[in-house]
Amino acid sequence: MTTQRDAAQTTTTSAATQTPDGAWLTPAQHRTLEAICDALIPAAAPPAGADDAHGLYARTARDLNVAALMIETLGQESPEARAQFAQLLDLLGSAVGGLLLAGRVTGLVGLPLAAREAALRRMSVSPLAMLRQGFSALKRLATFIFYAAPGEDGPNPNWPALGYTPAPPAPSAEAAPKRIALLPLDADLTLTADAVVVGSGAGGGVVAAQLVAAGKDVIVLEKGGYYNEADFNGSEALMTPQLYLRRGTLATKDLGMIVLAGSCLGGGTIVNWSTSLRTPPDVLAEWEREHGFSGATAPDYQQGFAVAEQRLGVNTGDSEPNANNAALQRGCEALGYEWRRIPRNASDCQQRCGACGYGCPYGRKQSTMLTFLQDASDGGARFVARCQVERVVVERGQVTGVEGWALDESTGQRRRVRVTAPVVVVAGGSVESPALLLRSGLCNPNIGAHLRLHPVVAMAAYYAEPVEPWRGSLQTVLSDHFKHMQGGYGLRFECAPAHPGMLGMVTPWRSGAQHKQDMARSRNAATFIALMRDTGEGRVTLDKQGDPVLNYFPNANDRRALTVAMGELAKVAAAGGATRVAALHSRELTLDAEDARPGAISAAQLRAFAREAERRGIAPNALPIFSAHQMGTCRLGADARTAVADPSGAVFGVKGLFIGDASGFPTASGVNPMLSTMALAYHVAQRIVAGG
Repeated sequence: MTTQRDAAQTTTTSAATQTPDGAWLTPAQHRTLEAICDALIPAAAPPAGADDAHGLYARTARDLNVAALMIETLGQESPEARAQFAQLLDLLGSAVGGLLLAGRVTGLVGLPLAAREAALRRMSVSPLAMLRQGFSALKRLATFIFYAAPGEDGPNPNWPALGYTPAPPAPSAEAAPKRIALLPLDADLTLTADAVVVGSGAGGGVVAAQLVAAGKDVIVLEKGGYYNEADFNGSEALMTPQLYLRRGTLATKDLGMIVLAGSCLGGGTIVNWSTSLRTPPDVLAEWEREHGFSGATAPDYQQGFAVAEQRLGVNTGDSEPNANNAALQRGCEALGYEWRRIPRNASDCQQRCGACGYGCPYGRKQSTMLTFLQDASDGGARFVARCQVERVVVERGQVTGVEGWALDESTGQRRRVRVTAPVVVVAGGSVESPALLLRSGLCNPNIGAHLRLHPVVAMAAYYAEPVEPWRGSLQTVLSDHFKHMQGGYGLRFECAPAHPGMLGMVTPWRSGAQHKQDMARSRNAATFIALMRDTGEGRVTLDKQGDPVLNYFPNANDRRALTVAMGELAKVAAAGGATRVAALHSRELTLDAEDARPGAISAAQLRAFAREAERRGIAPNALPIFSAHQMGTCRLGADARTAVADPSGAVFGVKGLFIGDASGFPTASGVNPMLSTMALAYHVAQRIVAGG
């Protein structure tokens, strides 16, 4: 999501939606969108006894140009995505839409505000999945913009009402110079190397550093841009489109899951929350036993963890909990649930920021940009950023290089990029890596299959004292009390940071006034999450432009486990002194303590809450589900009938082509996958070096 056009993306406008002035929506569609935004974010009276000192309740979507910014943001999506959105607006602007949602033979534009709100409320809980999906598309982006976008004169004007204090300014470019040189893009590039690494995140960074250390001439191609401490200003609205894949709008095809994936030099290690956990031994044993990933339990594989931990400075000394994590710890202790401090690849954070998801301006988080990629650069590796690799070139069963294009930011021109190399390591992540192999014409049916996403449900736990879920070290406490619910599969409880835009996206909307009331008390909310090691799987396919499409929703088993998690997290919140617990369903599901006394939530209330969560279950766009961990779409294994690459990472049937990222996981890791990815990448790099 963005509030300004991203020069790194160019799109073509669909002839079906193009108008004479070049806009991609018709005037009628634009009016419908304005009317919807007015109903989602109207002026409203503050709650009884409250004032509106900061103007939140009086402020409307039009005051922040929400509809215009939505049009600008979505204008950077594919022609198909834009056409679908335009069709949604056509429906809502038609008599059929009015009859369907409001019982009136008129489009939403012709309805009074109260009737429009009621229509959107029906849409949000409709039994028709298509309508719930449409509501999610509208509400998520509109509320993100309203609470994240800068105002005309500076910060977002809603922040004071939330008690939100933005991150400190980034250092100057002089104080934080960029230390990795990029190849100039003033002409097309034709290059040769010993190896080309596609992607620069946890996997690509480690592979590049190891190959350079072995004396290889390496080129690293990164889809995203190069940003460093001087760029990391902590702004959701400005940094999300720069640092995240698909400018932060990535989701599954039906919008049932919000998916966060880094896309910049350093990849996910730039935006992750510093959690540094080894793949559990039982998971490695499962990979070896059930998938033929030989060597996964061997000492040589364990060496990859040690190398990564040493280079990243992984420690628990900087894992003191902020108020968000302390609330989780307090509740787990009260219930006797297991918990522990999380090792992190950061130090001396001092709880001073909380904007790690938008890059660390202090250089305390040791991303691959600061570590392995810097090592590779110092050893002579060459880098191209904003480079879209279109295909791997294969001749007579041997990889010969890659082809694609890169953006010259100074002119906006695309430059062709051709790299000739006998070794290509695909490390673009579990979304982009299979897409590249599919575009390249590889036919193994496992490419794109076996997608795992660690589906996550979130809960808001409100306390009498401020929590400020946006402040301090993001993840420092976890509970794996339920990690073995079903053999090696189960749940982990953690905390997630929550900044105003994300809070606006996920806070349930039942009316404009209710949404603002809930947002106004977000300062007192802790944000607990339950992460499921998924037993189900999905698939990555390609759209007409050759871009990846995520087809995934948790299976029945995983959905049941996530509903159990909601009941357990409610217990944790109550045991830790919460005054209110709220799930994120479109239909209200909350618990309130008696007389708002901390922890005064009865066992009977908790049982009823858990039963209701289980009864409702989980359906697409009825409850937001999240993922920040993509795994498994080019998995390693012993057999080409079930895997894409062998246990050394070598792709079956193509000499010189390797998988070096989380797409190689045979199944979900069950833990935040950064270290798991680095260990696999180290393992693959050693095999490449040993092979020549």
